[in-house]
Amino acid sequence: MYPIQSPRSGENDVNREEKNRKLFSGLCLFLAIVSFFLFAIPNAKASENLAMIQIFEPDEAALYPVISEMARPKGDLITFLKQFIVYGRYNKGLPFYGPSALLLLILRMMGFGEDFPIIFLTLRQFISVLPMLCGLYLLVKMQDGFRTYRSVLVFLFLLIVPATMYNGFWWHTDGLTLLLSVLVLYFLFKDNLQFGKYFYLSAIACGVLTATKVMGPFFFLTVAIVLILGLVNKQITFRRALGLGLSYFVIMAASFVISNPFLFSKWGRAGYFNMIRSQMSSLSSGYGVVYEKGVVAAWPSIRKYFGEAAFLIASLVICIYGIILNKNRFLNLLILSWFIPLTIYVLFFSHFKYQYWLPVALPILSSWIQVFPDKFSGWTKNHREFVRIGFILIFLFQYILFIKQSTRTYIARIYRAENNPSIQFYDIVVEELSPLIEKPLRVYYDYRLYVPNGANWSLHTAYDPLSYRDIEEGNFDVLLLIEQRVRDYLNPDIKGIDPEQFSQVQRFYYDVDRENVNGYKLIARNDIGLIFVNQEFCGVYFSEEQCR
Repeated sequence: MYPIQSPRSGENDVNREEKNRKLFSGLCLFLAIVSFFLFAIPNAKASENLAMIQIFEPDEAALYPVISEMARPKGDLITFLKQFIVYGRYNKGLPFYGPSALLLLILRMMGFGEDFPIIFLTLRQFISVLPMLCGLYLLVKMQDGFRTYRSVLVFLFLLIVPATMYNGFWWHTDGLTLLLSVLVLYFLFKDNLQFGKYFYLSAIACGVLTATKVMGPFFFLTVAIVLILGLVNKQITFRRALGLGLSYFVIMAASFVISNPFLFSKWGRAGYFNMIRSQMSSLSSGYGVVYEKGVVAAWPSIRKYFGEAAFLIASLVICIYGIILNKNRFLNLLILSWFIPLTIYVLFFSHFKYQYWLPVALPILSSWIQVFPDKFSGWTKNHREFVRIGFILIFLFQYILFIKQSTRTYIARIYRAENNPSIQFYDIVVEELSPLIEKPLRVYYDYRLYVPNGANWSLHTAYDPLSYRDIEEGNFDVLLLIEQRVRDYLNPDIKGIDPEQFSQVQRFYYDVDRENVNGYKLIARNDIGLIFVNQEFCGVYFSEEQCR
């Protein structure tokens, strides 16, 4: 006879499952809160002024003037709102700049308008860290629903992936893009081929994602597969599939425009599309010099931020295997179809940066949850169990490597301003240029050098390589150059996007290396940088021995 399960026994199972959900979701939430505050420790450091911020995170220093102007009081509310929306520098969308500027406005109202450590701590925590943690939480919820210990295991794992760690250390769009891309997947997953409100919510999230950073179009394959599955399962007709596809595109486009309302302005549209064309060209070709593309060129960065080759290949295999075995097939299909197009673009049509791959890499890594059993009830001696053990060993090995690497990274981040060579180089600048320190000078400095804004110096920097033309147009009195940049641009293997223009760049850096820059004299040089002054100052403020 078979044992008969009583209704009370079934209720107990349901209650036990619900208790597990609350327990494991609570543990993941606790880990998220702890992580939020742990990120705050390094994020509060090394932000004394904009110059210090620039040497560690040049992008932050370049983006800050935009929100500073957006948050600046205007003559009246209407003018403020207009200039808040039509902010001019459209390299990032309003979903990124808008909340950032509002946070800055609140801080200014609270009296922290010039407190850079507080400002950048707030921006990093609420614009980067918080959305990223929410994205990871949703990934685990999709994979396991917080049913088992696996949710906690993989959530903790995703937190210590080096790419996650690095992305939590700066104020940038990528925490938001991760969250928005996960929301697109989450709404499609929750819709489960019903083509109801969650399908359309996915389109809205995709539009906002596109407005934040132009990644939404890479979901084309995911949406197409969802519609094809609806046809194969006979849940929709071909005519309705066409209608749903068109509706998805229209809602996505409308959300994109509403999220970036400056597009209602003719000047806003022109500025935005010019900026996008320029950015796409730079991503494709490089910034001044040609950046190599492909897996070989990207591999050092991939390994540093996402793990070893065996681990990454296994991650992809697990996702594909989940589709074949019908183990959470729909979610695996969603993740894989999102992974493929953006990965192809990032590897073969753009120079690789870890943050470009982050929104597709972390969902793939979350698939490791499928390797672990729901509960441990002993091993059976079959080939699948041996394969499972092999995968688990790969996972644990990578887990250990990530813990060691992320711990070192975290500690280094806390103490990054202490004994920093670039900051120390400024002491040499002050000492060597002491006769000119109070003079009104036009000073060029490479953006990775620490040069705080003095009372009399007019400071200028550039992200592109220099040529004599730039120096002449700038009419600089002082040049502060980084030694490593000289080495980089004199590398015989490097190629310029414009060969003729790059030959002029190399001519300038060749003269820098020979300490023979036209119109300038070298005052000091060490492993970090070089100090040149206009030759007219020599003999007036410096001795012949000082002017080499």
